[in-house]
Amino acid sequence: MSIYELTQKVKTAGQTRTHEQRIKLLKDAHVLDSKGRFDERFFRSSKTCDAQTSSDKT
Repeated sequence: MSIYELTQKVKTAGQTRTHEQRIKLLKDAHVLDSKGRFDERFFRSSKTCDAQTSSDKT
């Protein structure tokens, strides 16, 4: 399957997906946690990043 065909397949699937299906997909991929928030194992808030950057400079 070419990149073009794969891209078209993904676009088509995304257009027919419901909100609940999108949320389930993001949870299964560990993008969202069980509460629907970004999974902290992979995503940090900007406040956490700023604090880390500040401590790295000292």
